[in-house]
Amino acid sequence: MMKSISILLFTSFLLVGTLAAQKKDEKKKSSNELVVFNGGVVYALPRTGIRLFVEVSQEKFFYGPYFEYALKYIGVKNTPASDSELWKITDLKMETFGEPDPNEVHKATGAIASMLSLSDDGVLIGINSSAKGDAEKTYSTVFTPNIDVPREVWPEMSMHSFIVGKDSTRQSGDKTKSVEEKAAEAAHDIMKLRKRKALALAADYDKLPPDGKAYQVMVDELNKIIGDYESLFIGKSYKSIHKYVFEVVPDAKGNKATVAFRFSTSAGVLPESNVSGKPIMLDMEPNLDLARKSEQKDAQAAGGTSTNGLFYKTPGLVVARLLNGSDVLAQARFPMAQYGVTNSLPDEFTNGDYSIEFHPVTGAIKRIGN
Repeated sequence: MMKSISILLFTSFLLVGTLAAQKKDEKKKSSNELVVFNGGVVYALPRTGIRLFVEVSQEKFFYGPYFEYALKYIGVKNTPASDSELWKITDLKMETFGEPDPNEVHKATGAIASMLSLSDDGVLIGINSSAKGDAEKTYSTVFTPNIDVPREVWPEMSMHSFIVGKDSTRQSGDKTKSVEEKAAEAAHDIMKLRKRKALALAADYDKLPPDGKAYQVMVDELNKIIGDYESLFIGKSYKSIHKYVFEVVPDAKGNKATVAFRFSTSAGVLPESNVSGKPIMLDMEPNLDLARKSEQKDAQAAGGTSTNGLFYKTPGLVVARLLNGSDVLAQARFPMAQYGVTNSLPDEFTNGDYSIEFHPVTGAIKRIGN
């Protein structure tokens, strides 16, 4: 009886050991196999947008109170007789960015689904690869059309009083000087300051500090005072620089040109919805020969399409122009996903032997490796 029990226990130990070894082997085997998702993984291909960096200058001009006497007293012709405001586009830059294309959402199934790398917004950027998408920087545009202008543009009309003192012989009361009298005083002061500047420039430098800083400070201050007095005749300007960022995603099947923003020489950069400004158009000119060739090659390869639901882009080449009416403000050539062709990835590239990376902006194959 005891012999039978011993044989039974020994057999049980062998069975348990065999099952444990089988489970260990299965665990080891499963670590080397691809995980199969029954539902698959949804991903998107990118579409390419154009980001515009716009710099504009704003100048507010205030005419001088003595503008009528500019020619008579300081020899300046055609001085402005009214206030004005002028905006100019001084700099434009274009760059591309990528975002998920709602018309290019796909589903990968089978073992390959576990090998996909996606960007933060769900765009396919790699297969069996350690590719990581860069975090897209967020830009905002703040419309700031106003320059900080002093409440009183002309706080002092000259260094002299507006009041003429009493005449002791006639015992008459105080009276206010005329505008022309004040203009004549200001012009006289300008001439004195110019002479003082000329004397300073011709002065003996031996008594000045060797670094010349005190001399430069003195000359700069004289220039400022002279400029303030001259502005009473020729006017005064306040200038500012404004920077904006706009993002436009062209539709290859829609209009060729898109309104990027609006601009007015008197009001500056305006939102697209403000029709008081002239539209600045983003015009797209695709390379039709390249697109046609890509479509032909894709049609020839249609017999070997994949069954795993994996796709990539052959981008089109586009010339982008920023137009103000018929004037070209800026021009650049970009590869853009939505102007290209969607291709299927062959099955032989999805067996786990290859590492593939894709451009996150255009959806094109960036690299294929083992």
